[in-house]
Amino acid sequence: MRHQSIWLADDGWGVEVIDQTGLPAQCQIRRVASVGEVLGAIVGGVVRGPGLISVLAGYGLALAARRDSDIVPVMTAWHALAATDPRCPRLRGVLDRMREVLDVTPPAERAHRAYMEADAIAAEELAGNLAIGRHAMGMLRRVGAGGGDGKPQTLLLAAEPGWLSSVGWGAASAGLFLAQEQVDLRRATGGVLGEDIAPPQVVTIGPLAAWEMVEAGIPHSPCDLDGALDLVQRGVVERLFVAAIRASARGDVLVPTGTGDLARAAKVAGAPLHVCLPAAAINWQALGPGTITAPGADILPLSLITGFITDRGPVAAEADALLDRFPDHEPMSIGELPAANDA
Repeated sequence: MRHQSIWLADDGWGVEVIDQTGLPAQCQIRRVASVGEVLGAIVGGVVRGPGLISVLAGYGLALAARRDSDIVPVMTAWHALAATDPRCPRLRGVLDRMREVLDVTPPAERAHRAYMEADAIAAEELAGNLAIGRHAMGMLRRVGAGGGDGKPQTLLLAAEPGWLSSVGWGAASAGLFLAQEQVDLRRATGGVLGEDIAPPQVVTIGPLAAWEMVEAGIPHSPCDLDGALDLVQRGVVERLFVAAIRASARGDVLVPTGTGDLARAAKVAGAPLHVCLPAAAINWQALGPGTITAPGADILPLSLITGFITDRGPVAAEADALLDRFPDHEPMSIGELPAANDA
């Protein structure tokens, strides 16, 4: 892995993150060492993206247990963290998982056990997006090969940002990073190692996605939302990879504002649109868009989606396809919050 956006500090208990408020002009590391600082980092935009926020929230509960292992203050922290985005399945899933562990752990062991669980959650977030990237590689091989003229297709990466919003691999961009690693390995070994893959021509939206591409040495064309929409409408963009904020079990997807316009333009232009979707981002209780909406964001219906790339592989854009691909996934409730003194 080339990049990482969150890690434990050298002292073994503080958490360090990349401060996104200064990017792309300045890359700084921010230390967070209390629940209050975790909340400040989330609300203040120091960390962005549901994947990264959820992982940081897990460490936030570990910090709370380290300060006071009694379950009451830990649950007070739980509620404060949950309130930052009550409809986020990733956040609620992480907090519920941490709570279940802390509930059955003796107070003297709570802090240690909380850090272990938060570490495991971070590792799973990393592995899930890496799996999506590996599944995307098959599609990128075809995209990079292009059509009959051999010219690589142009792919629009509708994700702002990518790995910065996760632990170290962005769901929508991981495949591009893996492809570039193969290119770099092949170049470094004179063609002895590395796959002979031609990455697509990448168009990025926004400064943070462009910064990530520069850091990885991935050739790209930076663009703003209006410019990207124009490229899609003119047929220059031949495929889109979209990052999801969250999704319903039937495939309705919440995406950043403006992505809906891109999706509608892609539909008219005949450009396939693939949503890169970790299972953790799916609200399995939601069978429609009503419970996944958020201010300032768009909903993509199935009719605008060509398919999903999940951590278990490609999934067709059909009503029950996600449920069929994840039959063993236990439904998760985003209903009533537990009482602050629940143990």
